[in-house]
Amino acid sequence: METRVPTRLSPAEGRRFAFTVGAALAALASVAWWRGRLIAATVLITFAGLLLGAGLLLPARLGPVRQAWMGLATALSKITTPLVMALLYFAVITPVGLLLRVVGRNPLKRQLSSWVARPAEARNRRDMERQF
Repeated sequence: METRVPTRLSPAEGRRFAFTVGAALAALASVAWWRGRLIAATVLITFAGLLLGAGLLLPARLGPVRQAWMGLATALSKITTPLVMALLYFAVITPVGLLLRVVGRNPLKRQLSSWVARPAEARNRRDMERQF
């Protein structure tokens, strides 16, 4: 299932990667600067500038950078996905299930047929003659 990122990119792919990640880093730098984190903003804007410059000058040579970026993304997803799913389960699904149980509703219990059970005294042989 794992796909390898080629070390050599086409110029269009390299530019797309550099501009996308560079813009994201620049946006994070602006948020850091707005919040008063000047060191973080400086580091982020430096990386954004380097990436944007490389995207303009050497877009086909950004394959190893993209490969490292995707490796970081894969490592982060192995951590964050189980955490998000656990949070979703314990914060949303479990309380809804408990609430439905308290109310007495079970959405999984379905009536599979239209059969209506009748009490024994209400049954009559004449009801069986012309059923349809």
